[in-house]
Amino acid sequence: MSAQALPSAAPIEVWRGCANAWECDHIGHLNTRHYVARVEQALAGLARHLGLGNVNDSAGTHQLLVKGQHMRFLREARAGAALHATAQVLDWRHDEADVLFLLHHSNLGQMAATFRLTIAYVERSSGRPEPWPERATLAAGALLCEAPKEAKPRSISLDNVDVSASLERARQLGMRMTGIGTVMPDACDAHGNWRLSAFMGRVADSIPHLRNGEWRDVLARTMPGGPLRVGSALIEFQTVHLRWPKVGDGCEVRSALAGCTDRVTHSSHWLLDPESGAPWAVVRTVGIALDLDARRSISLTAEAQAAYRAASVADLVL
Repeated sequence: MSAQALPSAAPIEVWRGCANAWECDHIGHLNTRHYVARVEQALAGLARHLGLGNVNDSAGTHQLLVKGQHMRFLREARAGAALHATAQVLDWRHDEADVLFLLHHSNLGQMAATFRLTIAYVERSSGRPEPWPERATLAAGALLCEAPKEAKPRSISLDNVDVSASLERARQLGMRMTGIGTVMPDACDAHGNWRLSAFMGRVADSIPHLRNGEWRDVLARTMPGGPLRVGSALIEFQTVHLRWPKVGDGCEVRSALAGCTDRVTHSSHWLLDPESGAPWAVVRTVGIALDLDARRSISLTAEAQAAYRAASVADLVL
């Protein structure tokens, strides 16, 4: 049974809270892993609304498995910012769906971030996707919507994603090892799968090991009217989840710069099983250069673009 769209389906609120000081990073805004912690809350709230019960119940026979993510970060959230999240449904298929979460600045009436997740309804013991229960399909029909422009891909295409990642290929390309570790129990959900926020934390912790600061130094020196204090911020993510690690699994991260324009920078991160070399997930990111004093984005000078491209892996794909 397919969900049928209703005219002007209204979103439902699924989370409300704030950005805490201890969740903010070295440049003073909410770290990506803590944005995604709100998405975990939002997904659980949506599941209850759809009649799927408590998705964090370890005794349950089914679970929601995330297959892909697209995120855009629109306005920074700093310590103390009041936030709330709403949920809608973009597409509802036989055994998977695309759902939309919008994170709002509650007191400003502005959108902070958007999150599109592709989810599947999976039987726990077999790991196989199963058809959605009829009650969920009926409830989803009341939430169907078109993605607002803020939630649509801007610098990343979601079409025809062809994943070729492996540990061997990462070595051949010269991708830097930016992270390695083991999936620990406190980073997993009730079903033993790596949590979304822990996954994003692993990516965030790997980025400093790219050693990609040279282009920022060049930009600081070559900006008209410079020098400036230059930082960077990620504004768009795409993730394809191929398999979800469980407690005790290893994860090695291989990363590389992947080109730029005068406005945005691109990088790729492959999360790999260090034993088999097979991918857990692949991530593409889009970033901007940031004037840390004015708290605004700045364009890359020709010299900074040249430095970024010189450090990039040519023709890097997922």
